[in-house]
Amino acid sequence: MVKVITKKTSKSEQWLRDFRKRYNNKLRKPQPTSLGRSSAFNRETVKIVYKNYKNVLERYHFDPSNIWNCDETGITTVHVPPKILAPKGKKQIGSITSAERGNNVTMIAAINATGNSIPPLLVFPRAKFKDHMLNNCPPGSVGAANKSGWSNEVIFLQFLEHFINNVRPSIEKPVLLLMDNHESHVNISVIELAKKSGIVLMTFHPHTTHKMQPLDRGIFGPFKTFYNNAMNNWMISPVNAGKSFTIYDISYLVGQAYPHAFVPNNIINSFKCTGFYPFNENIFTDIDFLAANVTDRPMVNTEAYISNESINVKTAQSSLPSTSSIVLGEIPIVS
Repeated sequence: MVKVITKKTSKSEQWLRDFRKRYNNKLRKPQPTSLGRSSAFNRETVKIVYKNYKNVLERYHFDPSNIWNCDETGITTVHVPPKILAPKGKKQIGSITSAERGNNVTMIAAINATGNSIPPLLVFPRAKFKDHMLNNCPPGSVGAANKSGWSNEVIFLQFLEHFINNVRPSIEKPVLLLMDNHESHVNISVIELAKKSGIVLMTFHPHTTHKMQPLDRGIFGPFKTFYNNAMNNWMISPVNAGKSFTIYDISYLVGQAYPHAFVPNNIINSFKCTGFYPFNENIFTDIDFLAANVTDRPMVNTEAYISNESINVKTAQSSLPSTSSIVLGEIPIVS
């Protein structure tokens, strides 16, 4: 007997539960990625980055201890409540948080391919920096102040000096520093200090750091998880009952979270999953480039490099948005 379907029916909730159970699926919150990042991260762009990286390795013969990555991340005074167990059918579950709106502190960090890191630099949203702002931070940390709480050209230059004091590069034994191409990273003062100190700078192509930068791929995520857990413990501690969480408490939480996130295993895997060490220019598959295939945005045709003799910049016009006013992502800045 043939069953005739006379009207359109929708699947039931029980069918959906059975389907998820059969194929071992679960609902997950997707990581948002902007259209600019999706379209910029394409096969040709990645090829150019790895080609430049390969050329730098062949020229300088860097060992993994001399391959570094630095970047900034924002730290907030607003606590994100963790998931809690609750009875089924309960429509609303409440949780205390530090504030609805807060202030941001910027942390600048650096890691290398052998699993090492240097103490961070923290940028506080104040007019002047005070030493007590770094109480309980990881030993050797440094601080700076900017009313916005964000880094700028002067502060990044201060971080580069901090990097030099910890890593001790030289003209005879240079190091490679991978970073994004924000304008505060590629200003003349930074470039001159890097060249004089034996630091070879190489920038990522705009809008590709979410996939290609080691710190973004394997360090900042765990760090913020540990940071939020430390803030949760701070809030439920009887010692802090009735206290408001401020920017002056952030250094304590950084001191709690940093040693757990910046561990050798996480750092080494961060360089591995981005293909920078061990070097693997085929680390990304067709699935990684799927979002770029549905766009028709042209690839930026940009060449920029800096040598001891001259500065050469060649830029073609493109509709692709950039994270900075200077595009230095395709050819490494070399000393």
